[in-house]
Amino acid sequence: MKDKINIMYEQLGLTNGSPIKVKRCDYNYFKYPWHFHDEYEIVYIIKSSGTRFTGNNIEHFSDGDLVLFGSLLPHMYRNDDSYYQDNPDLRVQAITIQFSKDFFNHAILNYPEFVKIRELLDMSRYGISFGATPNIPIRQHIEQLPQKKGLDRLLSCIHILSMMSRTSHKRKLNDDSIDLKLPSHGESRIYKVLGKLNREYVREINLDDIAQTAGMNTSAFCRYFKEKTGKSTFQYISELRIGYACKLLLTGELSVTQICYECGYNNISNFNRQFKKITSFTPSEYVEEFKRNPNTPSGI
Repeated sequence: MKDKINIMYEQLGLTNGSPIKVKRCDYNYFKYPWHFHDEYEIVYIIKSSGTRFTGNNIEHFSDGDLVLFGSLLPHMYRNDDSYYQDNPDLRVQAITIQFSKDFFNHAILNYPEFVKIRELLDMSRYGISFGATPNIPIRQHIEQLPQKKGLDRLLSCIHILSMMSRTSHKRKLNDDSIDLKLPSHGESRIYKVLGKLNREYVREINLDDIAQTAGMNTSAFCRYFKEKTGKSTFQYISELRIGYACKLLLTGELSVTQICYECGYNNISNFNRQFKKITSFTPSEYVEEFKRNPNTPSGI
């Protein structure tokens, strides 16, 4: 099981030279696995319910849910069990907006009119949820976007981001205690390293190999990684592994020992120690805490 890659890198392939991809979704249930991609993504749930996984955050979602995911932020939607029972009355209806991390990059970095949008995109590294009633105009603009083409679509997307940047009714889905401190724009070396770690964290990771990915010797890389993320390399890997362990625990399909090895640990005592250190719970305590209030945010 240790050789299994449990997070998928999605290559969106924005076509026709456009930096924006808009899709209206209508299917029986969410099928996409735990994944991440270079692009930013807005997901607006018109009709559906289940559990949303964002980085190390776990929350219930329902009709009207609206979230902005930052570049490289792992995420996944899982529907309620009733959606997997071939019930024709239950459908996923949603709109997704995906846009390049280089989208109007020069304007964001240099023009004062884009300061609020730059702050929004920086904040999106945590995942951002937007409150329902106060942000109805944002949702209305998103619902109109699939009908628009060309420049109208591009300008409407900028307008939606502007509205998102100005509303006070939004919140981060992951708090500062797990801040990755990712660079905002243009740091291709660290993104390359983080992409590799996010794909391979359940495998045995050799620090020399990771340093080679960055084109640096090991000691220089360790200083570089700490400067860019605020964490040691192994601390970052531990948080990825324990975040995944939390999600596996809540499925109830594997024992704690199985999850330990599935997440890349070699012994149960080290796994339990890291789990307690990062979440402040033992694995069994974590499950019980979630059962007591499953709709409460439950991140690490």
